[in-house]
Amino acid sequence: MAYSLIDTHCHLDIIQEQGQDIAESLQKSAVAGVKKIVQIGIDLPSSLKAREIADSFSTEDLGIHYTVGCHPTETHEFPNADQILKFAEEQLDHPRFTGIGEIGMDLYHDASTKKLQREIFSKFLEFSAKHKLPVVIHSRDAFKETYEALSEYKGKAFGVIHCFTYDYEAGKKFVDLGYYVSFSGIVAFKNATDIHEAAKKLPLQSLLIETDSPFLAPPPHRGKRNDSSNMPYILERMFSLREETNAVVTEQLYSNSEKFINKKAYHA
Repeated sequence: MAYSLIDTHCHLDIIQEQGQDIAESLQKSAVAGVKKIVQIGIDLPSSLKAREIADSFSTEDLGIHYTVGCHPTETHEFPNADQILKFAEEQLDHPRFTGIGEIGMDLYHDASTKKLQREIFSKFLEFSAKHKLPVVIHSRDAFKETYEALSEYKGKAFGVIHCFTYDYEAGKKFVDLGYYVSFSGIVAFKNATDIHEAAKKLPLQSLLIETDSPFLAPPPHRGKRNDSSNMPYILERMFSLREETNAVVTEQLYSNSEKFINKKAYHA
């Protein structure tokens, strides 16, 4: 069956660094039914690269959108936060600029930087609220800290919790703040029971899907380099978890993704 898909989170620059040609990856993805991809910035160099990729590789068949961000584990980039935000401000009128991210909190890799992470996170949330831009949130082992930060901007900042790895109750709290919850290839992992429950029970109108490629390839390609051509495996796992028809799931996820890409992620 042919699908129409949007990969809402991808790192084509890292795919390239790992030795795969971007054009080859995009060709495979287009064959798989991918119509649009969001290329994610994690620091100043990758944010600059994100725009370059969007400008260079977008076609009528597959459009590349991009974000500008500062990943919470890229602490060496924190002194460049103002420079990153200046670049983001310069992108406001670019038709393929989607929003800010990834940003957020990560206490899995280094909890000692929690205070500094929170300061940078708030700085970017403030910018997003000011310019009404969606945010792409990275949150790992930091539900409480992430939720508290986003709660301070309730009704002002909006966007997506990318690569969701918490349980249904956490997902419901993010949804209640007005955020999308996005599922990666992890949703197709056999033992990801909390994530399965969240994907099954959260409102369909609040869900997105993504690859986070080149990471987290879904079965049957788990452990291999991921790319957007694996989106159908993630969608098909969502089919098995939802009560709606496959057509409804496909159409709603695509519609949600379009709203997000077009800076209309907030349902108030």
